[in-house]
Amino acid sequence: MSVSNTPNAIAMYLAGNVTQADPAQIIVLLYEGAIYRIGQAIQEIEKQNTLASGIAIYRALAIIGELRKSLNLEEGGEIARNLDRLYLHMHEELVKGHLAKQAQPLERVRTLLTDLNSSWRQVAVQVKTIIDAGTGAAPPPVMPAGLSAYAQPDTTPRLALKA
Repeated sequence: MSVSNTPNAIAMYLAGNVTQADPAQIIVLLYEGAIYRIGQAIQEIEKQNTLASGIAIYRALAIIGELRKSLNLEEGGEIARNLDRLYLHMHEELVKGHLAKQAQPLERVRTLLTDLNSSWRQVAVQVKTIIDAGTGAAPPPVMPAGLSAYAQPDTTPRLALKA
């Protein structure tokens, strides 16, 4: 596969993963996408390529926006409220880094996302274990802490994020 086809291959891979993923796995995929885009932005800032860094930051912001929008602030309790504040902080840091053309704020956000991703990977394993122990058709009513912070997936068609 040529390098020019790599983004399309990534998009196809992610699309396949998303259609077969439970909510915790989707959150992990979103974190990984944001981490990847922030990494791209950092590289482009170091090359002084403002346009490319801006595009990468825009895509990371879109992912973080989707994560924030999917929070269930009513049922998610303190976890959802804390994640909401954290996502807002990440948004502000990414914009600040882009405007100042500095990688340091982006690095801080990438570190936060990497830590969250690590935790959500553990939640995804727990969810898979619970699902595998049950019927496998749907998550049981008792899920690991944190998953309730996110609204249950709906089947309403939405605008897809470009990978």
